[in-house]
Amino acid sequence: MQNNPRDAGIRDAEIEDKLEAWAASQSDAELSPELQRKLRDMLASSFKPVKPVPAQSGLVLRFLCVFAAGAAGLIAIMSRIGLHLMTGAQIGWMIAALGGGAILFSLTLARQMVPGRRQRLPLSLVLGLSGVGTIAAITLNFPWRTSSAFVSEGWPCASMELMLAIPAAVVFWLLARRGALFASARLGATLAGLAVFMVLVPLQTQCMFQQAPHLLVWHGGMAAVLIGSAALVGEIQRHRWIS
Repeated sequence: MQNNPRDAGIRDAEIEDKLEAWAASQSDAELSPELQRKLRDMLASSFKPVKPVPAQSGLVLRFLCVFAAGAAGLIAIMSRIGLHLMTGAQIGWMIAALGGGAILFSLTLARQMVPGRRQRLPLSLVLGLSGVGTIAAITLNFPWRTSSAFVSEGWPCASMELMLAIPAAVVFWLLARRGALFASARLGATLAGLAVFMVLVPLQTQCMFQQAPHLLVWHGGMAAVLIGSAALVGEIQRHRWIS
């Protein structure tokens, strides 16, 4: 149940006045049945029903379904030249790394939707595990070579990641708004992390430069910038709400 903002201020003032009058006149007596009824009616009328938040497993599954659908949709409309350039082992490792990151960020976001729920996974652990897993998948499976056109080959990938990750983060934020979200660095980083990992899937399959330096700097580097920037924005918003 939640308060109706339109009437909450007026009713709160009425309830406070009645309680103060009762306390001043008969502080050692109980509330009269009539006053109890009036207070109960006023409180009941100031609330309206809301949809309950699904169970934790349902929220995580919802985020993962959107993650999979979004990645598949982008793969369908983008070039898939990178998919044909990768070996089976490279594809498997990247699926495991990016899928594992999606699970970690989904778990973290789902728990943030319920105020006061214990955060079992510290943000540093989520970022560390997802980052190390992705870096390991790249460094151990892709060749270490660069070309003279390293910058000109890389900035289009970084730009595409930026353009796709922002609307993806908005989608996940709209899904998570069903809960009670509070602005924070953790929330910003979680939303950006889930969006970035979703975008990295089609970005990997369409990229024709399947070398470790390119993937680490232009794909992974932009991911780190986006997650860090979102965390900073979340922290700024938190301080604004507090002040």
